[in-house]
Amino acid sequence: MNSPRLFCTLMSWLCLSGTVLAGGSVQGTLTVEAMKPAPLKPGYNVQTKKPVQKPEAAPAIVYLERVDGAHPRTRAGETLRIHQDGYQFRPAIAAVQAGARVTFPNMDDEFHNVFSYSKTKRFDLGRFRKDEASPEVLFDKPGVVKIYCEIHQHMRCFVLVLDTPWFVTTDMSGRFSLKNIPPGEYTLRAFQPSEKLLEQRVTVTDGQTTTINLSR
Repeated sequence: MNSPRLFCTLMSWLCLSGTVLAGGSVQGTLTVEAMKPAPLKPGYNVQTKKPVQKPEAAPAIVYLERVDGAHPRTRAGETLRIHQDGYQFRPAIAAVQAGARVTFPNMDDEFHNVFSYSKTKRFDLGRFRKDEASPEVLFDKPGVVKIYCEIHQHMRCFVLVLDTPWFVTTDMSGRFSLKNIPPGEYTLRAFQPSEKLLEQRVTVTDGQTTTINLSR
């Protein structure tokens, strides 16, 4: 019962489940590439009660995937809010772990519609107003989901659905930091707003910080 083998097995499980917060860190930088504008139908000319605000500068999503595929479900129960505000989705790009839910509150004084034809998740929430609650959307399969508004064609955002719970967004200088990562072999990936994917193998060591430069 007190064998060293059992102790090691238990500690490994605790690290993967997120119970033990000790681990290593991965930090670094990359050059964030801009999101491409939404495809517009010929002759599109948006008519709104208030001026259309500028979209936010979108960050990149940086995440770690274990080589052995052992990913705890520590963030699968989260609910993310993506606002429709100033006739833009805010944030313009976000990540969730598979099993999480997303709502799309309408903050504008006009109807909005939220839909996606992406293979990862197809849905259409219909039209709803500021005083109506947004339905929750369950994102249960990994992949990229491109989301639009049927009324305002210039609006778009990405939801990156991941198996792993270890993900962050960069700041606008391209800096990122992932902390409390269980030791092991990983692939570090960065999903750009331009839809380009960068990746690099990395070893995470307990108590140490690994610095990666993806700016190339």
